[in-house]
Amino acid sequence: MRSSTPVLLFLISVQAALNMVGNTHSQEPANQNAGTQDSTHDDLIPTVDPKLFNKRRYRSPRVLFSDVVPSDGRSEPRSPRIRRRARDIQNRGEYSACDSENHWVGNMTRATDLGGNEVMVLPDVRINNVVKKQMFYETTCRVTNRGPTHRGMKAGTTGCRGIDNKRWNSYCTNTHTYVRALTSFKNQVTWRFIRINAACVCVVSRKSWKH
Repeated sequence: MRSSTPVLLFLISVQAALNMVGNTHSQEPANQNAGTQDSTHDDLIPTVDPKLFNKRRYRSPRVLFSDVVPSDGRSEPRSPRIRRRARDIQNRGEYSACDSENHWVGNMTRATDLGGNEVMVLPDVRINNVVKKQMFYETTCRVTNRGPTHRGMKAGTTGCRGIDNKRWNSYCTNTHTYVRALTSFKNQVTWRFIRINAACVCVVSRKSWKH
């Protein structure tokens, strides 16, 4: 009985060692697969000639290629018209019929081009061996919090400010503009005009046509 106890302990220790070796080998393929996936993703990122960005027709104040996301999404595009519009409203103390908000979108993968085709937007591109994200500066209707549950009201469900609700129906909705972006369509990577949100406007309709 005494001689069998050391043998049993020896077998248990050997089994534990084999289990440790097995776990180590099982982790190695997982790490290798993760590294392979990262390298595959890097290989799929297209390389863009930086000279293309020197051409004015390829630049848009609402499109940004950067490896750093603007802080808090508050960095405005370099467009004098956009900045002047916001400054004039503040100086005159006027209020918009609909509240809007601006933000950078860096995860756009699908969009509609001028021809109505759904194209794939390239989220990342390589410029001078640096991977940069393609981001879009969008203006959308602001989601307002109402009621004790603080549930947001989506665009198209809130009435406009300053509208006589007794006679008119009104709602705020997003309008669009087209900007040039790097896209992929039918296995071809090229510049295309795609549609993005650009403003929040008020739509009004008469409740009754009876006078």
